[in-house]
Amino acid sequence: MALLALALAFVHSADAATPAQLEREVQRFAVACAKNEDYPDLYDCRCLTEGYRDALKETGSTMRRRIAVVRDHKLLQQCPAAKSTIAAWFRQDCISNAERRPRHGEFCSCGAEAFATAFRASPPTSKREIANLKQDAMHSCGAQEPLPLRHPQIDLK
Repeated sequence: MALLALALAFVHSADAATPAQLEREVQRFAVACAKNEDYPDLYDCRCLTEGYRDALKETGSTMRRRIAVVRDHKLLQQCPAAKSTIAAWFRQDCISNAERRPRHGEFCSCGAEAFATAFRASPPTSKREIANLKQDAMHSCGAQEPLPLRHPQIDLK
């Protein structure tokens, strides 16, 4: 029994990271978030980084994958970007990717408002959820069929 306790203590200490190692990982996370094509427009990277820092301090380890830490600590739900930022992201995506039609700008603005409102009310945590929100927003503004909108990468690798 004592041997098992000693082995478990050794394994736990082998996973433990120093405060400097934890902070380096937090800084890498912050850079990855800021450089992501879509994250800074959909989520508040400062909020995500602080939540990530707290989660790493709580566990004392950098061994778990980033996406698992973000998911398990529900950081995406806690850190949506400002509504205006989310709406601007959607509108730009709509204008550059959706089929041109009369009143295209109005249509994209309507979708942006609907998307941003729904996003802030219940921040999505996967590509599928974002795609569903986009689809719902477009339908609420009169889209009859799915529009070819790009999907953001939701992994912070």
